[in-house]
Amino acid sequence: MAQRRHGWFSRLLIVMTIGGWALYIVLLLVFHYGRPEQDFGYLRYQDISVRAQWLSVHLFWAYAGVLGALGIAVTAFTLVHLKGRRHLQYLKVYLVMLAIASLFTLLLITFSSR
Repeated sequence: MAQRRHGWFSRLLIVMTIGGWALYIVLLLVFHYGRPEQDFGYLRYQDISVRAQWLSVHLFWAYAGVLGALGIAVTAFTLVHLKGRRHLQYLKVYLVMLAIASLFTLLLITFSSR
């Protein structure tokens, strides 16, 4: 079976897909450290105070990261759909999953307690 060589455009689309997912993983780390802490019953029982607001710097970077990941997903999906070859159509699945995960995270950040 002959190996197919990917052109520069195919490599660019693959790198955009992997880069979008890498940005989303970094976004999840920022989200984890910036969100308000949960007030469990044991903490209330021990009278331990917890942070009830988002950390402002983390919140800014969480919004920037989720919008960046969503932008990369939509841009790469459009490029795959319009200019991609048949062997690159599998990227659409990963890009749609990235867009859905980014939208869900955006809604979670926006409507969670501040």
